[in-house]
Parts: sequence; structure tokens; C-alpha cells
Amino acid sequence: MQYLELVSGDITICYHNSWTGVETVEINGQTYSKQSSIMGLQHQFDVKENGILVHYQLTSRLGNDGNVLVDLLRDGIMIHKNVIVPYTTKPKSPAFADKQEGLKKLKMYDIDQAIDEFKKALKKTPNDPEIYFHLACAYSNKEMANEGLSCLVTAIEKGLKDTEMILSHEMLSYLRMQPGFEHIQSVIKKM
Repeated sequence: MQYLELVSGDITICYHNSWTGVETVEINGQTYSKQSSIMGLQHQFDVKENGILVHYQLTSRLGNDGNVLVDLLRDGIMIHKNVIVPYTTKPKSPAFADKQEGLKKLKMYDIDQAIDEFKKALKKTPNDPEIYFHLACAYSNKEMANEGLSCLVTAIEKGLKDTEMILSHEMLSYLRMQPGFEHIQSVIKKM
């Protein structure tokens, strides 16, 4: 197995190549691309950076010496070229355990504990939009509208991939009834 992290501004791009040839590209903890190949691939994805949509292309290929090499283009400009992907296992995110524990507590409706776990996770990985989304769910259950709406806005700003779930997730029903939710709906429609 091979694993590589590349940084571009505020985003961390993780490339993982399994022994079966499955390549996965994650941005700030969210899977953006997953494809299979043994000779290399092009992964294309768009990421919001400071409210602006930026196009990335990550290309993997075999080098002459048998190493897997990665190139990364940002809006057509090469920012990483011929980066050797080392043989190593994919590490667990430093916040992974806290995030998972928060999800477990949230599903059990132990809301105060869930909030504590999500806050611990955010201290370790402040750019993970899913943590903000789940924190909004917890605040919604406690009927803390301002905190919940703020977390939803941050989740969107940090690049939450599935913004449609904001409109349908049952744990966000309280927030959807709040006057401030109209702003969030308008932001989602602009995407």
C-alpha cells in the first residue's frame, strides 16, 4: 500500500493506492475520487477555496524505475511534479477516533458528549467539514440555533460535498425551521 499527503493552501489532499490497484483521493477527510488501475489514473475534482471553485487534477503513473509518481495541477498550473508515493499504510486521522466517538454518542442521543467529542476532533483537524455538519446536528438537537447554523455555514465553507443532506437530515429539522436557515438555503442553491 502507498500513501501520500499533498498540501495546497488550506486543503490537504491525501492519495492512497491499495495493493489491489484502487486509488483514492481525499480532500480534508472527504473522498472525492475512487478509481481502479495498475498503470495510473487522472483524478479530477473541484474544491471551494475561500468561496472560489478551484479545479484540481491529480495524475498518477508508473515511473521508469517502477515507483508510483504523482503530479498535481491547480487550475491548470503544475504545483507538484513527479512526487514519489512512498510505500506506507494510510494513517488514521488524528481526529478519527474523536469523530467516530462523537458520531456514536450522537446516534445514542448523548448530545453533550457528542459535542465534546466533535470539539476535540476539530482541535486536531479544523478543516474537516463533516465534523461541523455533525456538530450542527448535535446543536440542533439541543435547540441551539445560532451555534448550529454557524456550524452549517462553516461546513459549507470548508467544502462539504453533500450539501443536499442539510436539507433532508432528520437531526437538522429544528435548524431548518429557524429564520436564519433561509441564508443557508440560498448558499446551497448557488452551488
